[in-house]
Amino acid sequence: MEELTKDGCFSKELHLLASLGLTEIKTTFVSEEYPHFHLFQNNFMKGLITYSIAIFTIFLAILSCQKQVDYGPDITQLKSDVASLKSSITSITAQLTNLEASLKAKIDLTNAKIDTINTSINTLNTKTITGLSADILAINSSIINTNKETTRRLDSIRTAILKIDTLVGVNTASASTLSDSYSRLLTNYVTLLKIVQTTTIITEISGSVFKGSFLRGSLLFLYELDTSLNQTGRSFNTTIDDDYGNFDLKAQNLSGKLVRVVGDGFYWNEVLNENSSTKISLTGICKIDSNETVNVNVLTHLERARVEYLYNIKRLTFDSAKAQAVTEVLKAFGYTNTGIKRAEKVGVVGIGDGSKILLAISTLMQGYRTESEVTQIMNDFANDLKKDGILDDVTIGNDLTTHLYYVDTAAVLSNFKVKYRKLYNADTVNSVDMRFVKNFQNNTTFVKDKELIDYPIQSTGLYGTAANIFRKDVTAFTGTRPYQSVNVTRKGLYVKIEAYKSDGTKLSNGVFSACAGCNSNWAYDQRYDGTTNTIIPTWTSTGQLSHLDMGGFSAGSYLIKYFEGPNTNKLSFSKTITISY
Repeated sequence: MEELTKDGCFSKELHLLASLGLTEIKTTFVSEEYPHFHLFQNNFMKGLITYSIAIFTIFLAILSCQKQVDYGPDITQLKSDVASLKSSITSITAQLTNLEASLKAKIDLTNAKIDTINTSINTLNTKTITGLSADILAINSSIINTNKETTRRLDSIRTAILKIDTLVGVNTASASTLSDSYSRLLTNYVTLLKIVQTTTIITEISGSVFKGSFLRGSLLFLYELDTSLNQTGRSFNTTIDDDYGNFDLKAQNLSGKLVRVVGDGFYWNEVLNENSSTKISLTGICKIDSNETVNVNVLTHLERARVEYLYNIKRLTFDSAKAQAVTEVLKAFGYTNTGIKRAEKVGVVGIGDGSKILLAISTLMQGYRTESEVTQIMNDFANDLKKDGILDDVTIGNDLTTHLYYVDTAAVLSNFKVKYRKLYNADTVNSVDMRFVKNFQNNTTFVKDKELIDYPIQSTGLYGTAANIFRKDVTAFTGTRPYQSVNVTRKGLYVKIEAYKSDGTKLSNGVFSACAGCNSNWAYDQRYDGTTNTIIPTWTSTGQLSHLDMGGFSAGSYLIKYFEGPNTNKLSFSKTITISY
């Protein structure tokens, strides 16, 4: 400074600088590295100010060494430009300060969450690690939002720097330096994000598949769903571990909580107490909050269509749709205030009424149906409830009532207890009962509208075709000698028919003639009493597709008794007939 003032050149300008409060010039302000953001901010602003003043000083010095001219107006303009520059610098300083504070807060929050995750990973077992997935997703979202906000603010700062460049000729390398500093900072978080994204998150799901219980080797599929309940294309599968439908499945990196679970395979028929001859499929949709129990059963299958309708069409929340759908399914059977909100949480054995209700509905859907018929009635039931939550189709309801008419619920319960005592505590198994089946049977408005054991209109015998004496709605037979015919078309059902005099006493021997070799899958017993020379003609089916054509009665009045069902101990119907020739 002293060298510059020896000949008087620039003295005026130096006084001017002094009047502006600037007595030192620095020509560089950007260090090669900024390990700390606040140091970068301070150095950058100080460098920017001093560099700009230096340019103004040099410019004034040049002017002072020229011919003396009145530069008052120019100085005034420069003061104005400097004031404008200070304002711009103040604005940029504020923006940087706000950016620093915002970014630091987000970084601190993110680092805190990362520390929490690291601590949890070291202390928690592998099953609870997956419970941190929500935190990781939150971190992911925070990083993404931070990147977006940082990019936006960088663009704003670059714009301001370009304005300064226009005023004072600052090289735009300063903007590049600022961008590089942010890039280094964000690179660290991108690295963290990649680690998070490549970390395998295991969700463990266990449960059972029941209509009765699915058998060992059956398959269990889990399909990942998007927020519209459409499959994403990712799926996982496992096999049933035992003959009680139990399974364990591990799903990796589920992108969301909504899934569809499908059981496919053979199952134990609780009505017949035997395994199915063909496969069926049961399905359900649910929300996976963490490692948890997910059962696939008749309830999850029946509610599915209704859940999808309430969620996608009526725009209910998923939890609300699930709760309403299962409540409406249960109401269709006459069950209210059950406390069941999530069908997948109902197990075949457990505390409360859930297991009892599940066994009851499974029994109703099974009846004496084939596997294809079970699938058909479950799907028809679900589709009927889909739009209004009400079972409107009386055909379905009457079919349920018809099959239940023949079911021995005591035998079903006994079958269940014998099977499940091998796996569960006896007291728990013994708590299961069939009262919900009885509730349906006693309170339903649906009726038995057909016979599962067929009594043809006509029967064919030795002398051609004639009326069938066992047809339930016919009581008088005239003309051609009548015959007897019964077709048992349902596996597991049996029929026994007895004949008496109209007063209920035994028939005299000889009033009935049996046809040797005319029966198929039937056992015939006259139950002859040699002392009184009387008989009780008795026909008992021995299997499926039984046909009876065993001779005829003499003219007279007779009492016919029918014993139908899984056994032939229960009288189901009787009628008095008259025969005349």
